[in-house]
Amino acid sequence: MLTKYFSKQELKTWLIYFTTVLIAVYVHEIGHCLPAWVHGYKVIPTPAKEYPIDTIPAHLQPYISLGGIAGSVLFAAIVFIFYLLKTKKYSSAILAGSVASPGLYTYRFLMMGRGHDETEFQESQAALGFSYDGHSVDWIFLFLVITGIFIWIIKAKPTIAVTGRLLLGIILTFLFLVILQKANNTIFDPIFYK
Repeated sequence: MLTKYFSKQELKTWLIYFTTVLIAVYVHEIGHCLPAWVHGYKVIPTPAKEYPIDTIPAHLQPYISLGGIAGSVLFAAIVFIFYLLKTKKYSSAILAGSVASPGLYTYRFLMMGRGHDETEFQESQAALGFSYDGHSVDWIFLFLVITGIFIWIIKAKPTIAVTGRLLLGIILTFLFLVILQKANNTIFDPIFYK
């Protein structure tokens, strides 16, 4: 059915892209869990959310928030390095997938004034010693996205012909992340929020 609109190579590129987005989101969730695990608290990462089993003390919460941000930044930085060192056939899809979620947070920041709808960014900033009410994490994610775009432009030398695919990618990424979050919450909220 999809081969009517896309070649097999294009479908494989989309599959690699969305797999990378999924991995990037999961790495973000594992990042949230690491500080809790280090301190002996049980937390379960799922594809789009972390679920604390134990009650997490308030003083640890900023570091749990920061763990997710650090996971996203670290994942993207590793992809950036590999992209710069070894560009392969599907490297651009992997590069784009690594910054897709930070890209949507950046879009929220630019359009609504805050990248995350809860307090994750503010608590992360507090853990870093920045102002709780500031936008440090929003700016970090904006820098991450701009860096990814810059690296891609330098290495891939895209033409205007990719504009349609980029716009389609933005729309599909938004839908993918919304569906991922809804599906994750539908499946796991009843299990962990009894």
